[in-house]
Amino acid sequence: MLNAFNIERLALELKSGVASILNKRLVDAFTTDKFEIYLVFESLVVKTIFFNGEAFFQFPATDKLQKKNRLTIFTNLIGQKVSEVIIHPYDRIFRIRFTNQNELGFILFGRFSQISQYQGKQIVAKFPIKSKDFVYSNFEVKDTTQLVSSLNPKKLWYEQLRFLTNEQNAFLANLIVASNDIEGITSAIEQLRIEALMAPLYLNKKEEKYELSYCQLENNIASFNNVTEALDQFARLYIAHQVFKQTKLAHLVKLNKELTAAKRKLKSLKTSEKNLVKAGSYKEIADLLMANLYNISKGEKEVSLLDFSGERQVKIKLKSELTPQANAERYYKKAKNEGKQLEYLLKSIEQAEIEIRQKEIELVDFESLEDFKTIKRTSEETKNKVEIRLPYKQIMVDGFEVRIGKGARDNDELLRQYSAKNDIWLHAKDVSGSHVIIRNPAKKQVPLGTIEKVAEIAAFNSKARTDTLAAVIYTDRKFVRKPKRANPGAVIVEKEEVILVEPKNYSTS
Repeated sequence: MLNAFNIERLALELKSGVASILNKRLVDAFTTDKFEIYLVFESLVVKTIFFNGEAFFQFPATDKLQKKNRLTIFTNLIGQKVSEVIIHPYDRIFRIRFTNQNELGFILFGRFSQISQYQGKQIVAKFPIKSKDFVYSNFEVKDTTQLVSSLNPKKLWYEQLRFLTNEQNAFLANLIVASNDIEGITSAIEQLRIEALMAPLYLNKKEEKYELSYCQLENNIASFNNVTEALDQFARLYIAHQVFKQTKLAHLVKLNKELTAAKRKLKSLKTSEKNLVKAGSYKEIADLLMANLYNISKGEKEVSLLDFSGERQVKIKLKSELTPQANAERYYKKAKNEGKQLEYLLKSIEQAEIEIRQKEIELVDFESLEDFKTIKRTSEETKNKVEIRLPYKQIMVDGFEVRIGKGARDNDELLRQYSAKNDIWLHAKDVSGSHVIIRNPAKKQVPLGTIEKVAEIAAFNSKARTDTLAAVIYTDRKFVRKPKRANPGAVIVEKEEVILVEPKNYSTS
């Protein structure tokens, strides 16, 4: 974020400029959180903010400093005078040496920035605390001649000077005639350095971020000759803008996730509707079976019959252990509540579509916000809402909401808080597993076919999931009770019925 020339300008200012700290005592050094540190010298306060890992500098007045919640750091430097500010040209480093020969090394390598205290050549403290150690022997001061001589002659010189901006590279390209002219390269780089240390700094606002540059762009905010003023304003505007963007983006991501979940729910409901109204309703199937009783034998698992229009074949699944007439009666039972189920399902679809439209409007409205206070307030209001952890997974089966307990204690919570007496309760027989609830707030007759499907879910969510066939008990919720001091998940069941099913998994939400 800060290039080598800006960092050198800061070090020069601290060494011999108006903001010089040379021969000044370090009065205090403290942090207020894990990403901000204050170095309070007799003449200047240097505040370093590590935002997303990168270092930003501000220089607040002493009377503006936070009084509470301070944590002292670099304790054996407090009271010491600055004996030297060591500059590292062409590098993103500078050091402050104290009279007790301890040093503070400002290592400003982008996201890996840190301030480390060295006693001799050993690190004794650092900030941020979790920073990777920077070995003291890596502090190497190079002048322009040493820099150029260290370049690999087999590679392009400008590709090795990674601290340069595109504009600075272009500047050097115009000055250097031949890429192998060592004297020419040295002279051009030194000229560039001198100009960069003297040139005005421009604070420009780009679409994605603020930028401190040597070029004045159309969207220029301010210009500075003093590097501390430039860095101070840059830190304030850059961080505020990034926090604004990150806060807004985080809430937009959340809204998009909620919209996606609502659309997924609608898709599931429409699939249930499609299955319910698909060609060959239970009533039609039952009528076809009754019309063809004498053409069907007991023991068959499936028959294909011509429909009443005589235009297509209808495949019908049968229970092989039932007579043809019993199979027909089974389909009549399923057909009994088809109309009510469809009505309930259509209402759920309508509600889901309304929810999606509202979420889309909310998303568009929030996306258009540019006021940070409003964005922050909206985001915090949502964040501060207590998120209730539901003790169950949810799925729609034939238009009925099915709740599947997540664990033994969750089973108890599902039974106590998230079910009603007219619901249907299911559980794999004689093995541990999830309590499963078919919600029935409308007090309708839940079709046997629906109970069979949910029983398959209950079997799968139990220790019987690997069995070919599993026994599942079911009854009205009002006939299930939790004894006092019983183990988690343990219940007493009355008037239960048993059904044999194949354990099957269904997607949950």
